[in-house]
Amino acid sequence: MIVRYATVLLASALALAAHADGGGDPFDTARLRPPTPATAWAGSDETPARPCDPGQALPASLTLADAVDLALCRNPRTRETWAAARVAAAQLGVARGATLPTVTGTLSAQTSESRAVFLAGRRDSATAGLSFNWLLFDFGGRNAAIEQARQALFAADWTHNATLQGVVLDTGQAYFQSFAAEQAVDAARAAERLALQGLDAARTRQKAGTATRADVLQAQTAWSQAVLTRTQAEGDAAIARGVLANVMGLPAQATPALAPPGDIAAGGMGQAAVEALMEEAMSRRPELRAAEAGVAAARAAITVEESAGRPTLSLNSTPSIGVMHPGTDPRNLNIGLSVNIPLFLGYQNTYRIRAARDSVDRSSAARDRLRNDISLEVWRSWQDVRTQGQAVQTAGDLVRSATESHEMALGRYRSGVGSVLDLLTAQTALLQAAVQQIQTRLRLNVSKLALARAIGTLDPGLFTDRPVATSR
Repeated sequence: MIVRYATVLLASALALAAHADGGGDPFDTARLRPPTPATAWAGSDETPARPCDPGQALPASLTLADAVDLALCRNPRTRETWAAARVAAAQLGVARGATLPTVTGTLSAQTSESRAVFLAGRRDSATAGLSFNWLLFDFGGRNAAIEQARQALFAADWTHNATLQGVVLDTGQAYFQSFAAEQAVDAARAAERLALQGLDAARTRQKAGTATRADVLQAQTAWSQAVLTRTQAEGDAAIARGVLANVMGLPAQATPALAPPGDIAAGGMGQAAVEALMEEAMSRRPELRAAEAGVAAARAAITVEESAGRPTLSLNSTPSIGVMHPGTDPRNLNIGLSVNIPLFLGYQNTYRIRAARDSVDRSSAARDRLRNDISLEVWRSWQDVRTQGQAVQTAGDLVRSATESHEMALGRYRSGVGSVLDLLTAQTALLQAAVQQIQTRLRLNVSKLALARAIGTLDPGLFTDRPVATSR
């Protein structure tokens, strides 16, 4: 019989526990965090989810938008900060759970055998009890803990947004760097062909008796140098492709062919007043929003520590029911209020409060330092965009003049008027001009990305027409 009673009580307790801890999200904390690793939190529960399929096949020709999508889904940094935001959301649920009562069940069963007593024999008993406790008042400690957890969640959300922007920036830089490296290979191959033309011209003139062996050797040296430059450029391009693959979360050898990227639209960033850009950065940068949330969480921690040293009022009850065979059927119910008054805590709470107040000062100082850093970052990026924009125009003029100069030097040398030194000098100048044009375009696009990142407006919307969540 005792086994039957114990089984019924145990089954009832397990059913109650399963109902109480059935999983899910009873406090709906998921709406306060990004829905996917690739989605930026927009500051509300209406954030549109950005699809993320880490197993999607690579396109035959990789565009910059494709690279950004892959990086946001596959880069471990986005998944790491997204997981941190989910942990913070769960901690908010823990803090809110403290506002509800706690119920704990206890079960016990025993069998006793007595001899040489008045009621000798075997006796079976089983007891089931509940312990109910509800904190009614604690001088604002629970509410402050909820606010602290909520601000910590916001800080994690904004940190995730900052990570997304960082990944987009790294991907854009790696993409432009890889494409520029491929263009450098093309330029090196073109220079190699020009050097071979010069070598053929020198050999032709030597046969005609209008050039010396020294001219041929100089042209041969220039061609060998062009071959070496092309080989090194191909190695640099391979390394750049590996870096891009790494940013996208792929094996280093997995990057497909790149589609020619268009220039990043400045959107008036380079022409707008730098003061306006700095002001916009202060309102949009997710790192600064995270720092502000950190200060708010530190302030809430002061109330949490202060309430820990003050009295608390709780409602408690311990009903129980038992079965005894043979014997009575005991029932018991206790209900009451309890006041917990901390009298002396060894000055621990004194120093916890002091530490909490000092933490506010530390968080505030870190926030102010971040503001200064953002201001300098915007200033540098703004100046860089202006400088590189002018450099691109100059580099184009340089390539045109170098091309014309080389064509003239080659024609003069073939006609027997010019010297081989003039031809080699023109070839070197043309190669350098071509490389400079490639590098200036690279630096201009990267500087635009860096300025958008400094302002806090860098998101995948710069590379695709699809609607995406913005980090505001």
